[in-house]
Amino acid sequence: MPEYSADLKGKYIEIDAGIKAVLAILLGVASLYCDNRLDLIYFALFLVVITVFLRSDFRFVLKNIAAYGVIFVFPCLCGLLLSLLVNKLFPGAAFHSNIVFEGLLLKMVKIFFIWYIGSLYFFTTPFRSIVYMLNKVFSPLNSLGIPVSKYLNIVMCIVNVLTKSVGQFKQDILEQARHIFKNNHLGVKTKFKELSNILANFIANSLQQTDEIQKQAELTCVDNSQYTLRITKNAIVAFLGCIIFLLLFFA
Repeated sequence: MPEYSADLKGKYIEIDAGIKAVLAILLGVASLYCDNRLDLIYFALFLVVITVFLRSDFRFVLKNIAAYGVIFVFPCLCGLLLSLLVNKLFPGAAFHSNIVFEGLLLKMVKIFFIWYIGSLYFFTTPFRSIVYMLNKVFSPLNSLGIPVSKYLNIVMCIVNVLTKSVGQFKQDILEQARHIFKNNHLGVKTKFKELSNILANFIANSLQQTDEIQKQAELTCVDNSQYTLRITKNAIVAFLGCIIFLLLFFA
């Protein structure tokens, strides 16, 4: 049977993966219509309410902000600074462009909203439930000869195996890194070289997990009977809350 609950901080929030996906898509589309600072504030406050409702924690918010900063904000700032530098050195050149900082900031916040909504969905929904739901949605493709179920089954097995590998890797690398940095007889270059070797060994071990993935894929099977729409009290509250917010937001 599929799992429909997310275990956060030892508590369970039962919301169907399909209903939650629809709400996430609606909020993602609505975030694109934030045209001013007041809209951004309203939307951010509602995301905070959702985070509390799903019983996430403050560390989840900080991790998402940090990840977004590394993946999106930092490259954007580097490009912006490079553009300003080039425009300063070569004024009037063909690549000169006027940068509207307020518009750029607005777009970056919108992208963050979409990023955060997606992260919150995957963080609070078991991956197995997502796979079963997607298989149900794309079941017509199976009848057309496209093996969607097989592909989803392989993806699920890959995620399961790599999740276990990453968990073990985190324990091993922290212990080995702690041992390396505590060794005062090693120079800085030697320490970084040892860390690089640890990472290389992890990548090599991950590539060797293909046999385990193949075994799991042969033992498991994804079919339409593994997912049924479940309407619970929490799902109703989440749906009504989202609809009311969207009505007020667009009004």
